[in-house]
Amino acid sequence: MIQPISFVFFALFVVASFIQLVAAFLEKEFLRKISKPFCVLFLAIAVAVTIPNHPLVCIGAFLGVLGDIALISKSRRIFCLGTALFLAGHICYLCEMIFVIMGVNPLPWWFYVVVAFGILLFTLAGYPFSKKITQNRYLALLGNTYLAILLLVSIVSIIASSRGYLDFMILGVIGGISFLASDLILTKSFFIKDFKRRDYYIMLFYLLGQGLILIGITLTYVLV
Repeated sequence: MIQPISFVFFALFVVASFIQLVAAFLEKEFLRKISKPFCVLFLAIAVAVTIPNHPLVCIGAFLGVLGDIALISKSRRIFCLGTALFLAGHICYLCEMIFVIMGVNPLPWWFYVVVAFGILLFTLAGYPFSKKITQNRYLALLGNTYLAILLLVSIVSIIASSRGYLDFMILGVIGGISFLASDLILTKSFFIKDFKRRDYYIMLFYLLGQGLILIGITLTYVLV
């Protein structure tokens, strides 16, 4: 059962997100930076209150909050830290989605072998291109690993949807795609060419992605 306090924090997430997007669109930097961490923080609290017995989801969400704080800075070192935090958060989401699937029908052992090989292949194959963009070998490897995990979140969401969670886990697919769109815009603005209202577009897709992934996982446990 969803507690009333969960709706309160979800409403605060919506309000904070609205303020963040308006500030980003109007390019009010002070308001944008101040409001940014509170968006996912309120959503993370709502999730923690609703499904307290699933700490991985909550940890992933709070890692996202820390990632938001890190990416307020334009330093490349802090950018690496933010990427690592988001990577860890998505690994938490991924593990929780796999637990959802295992509750119905465990995945075969070879699935994990294919996943590990796929992540390694994606990371190494994209290294020359990422290195050229970032001019940093560590960030290139970290970024490629992050993108591989992000794509895997969408793939596992599709698998979960095909196994009887279509109503809610499909939100994870849309959320993963939204996250990818946000990260591509962020990469373009940070490493290639900046453009007007970049933070508006980055945060629009980012908040949509975080919201859909977390809501999809939460509703799967609460309503299924």
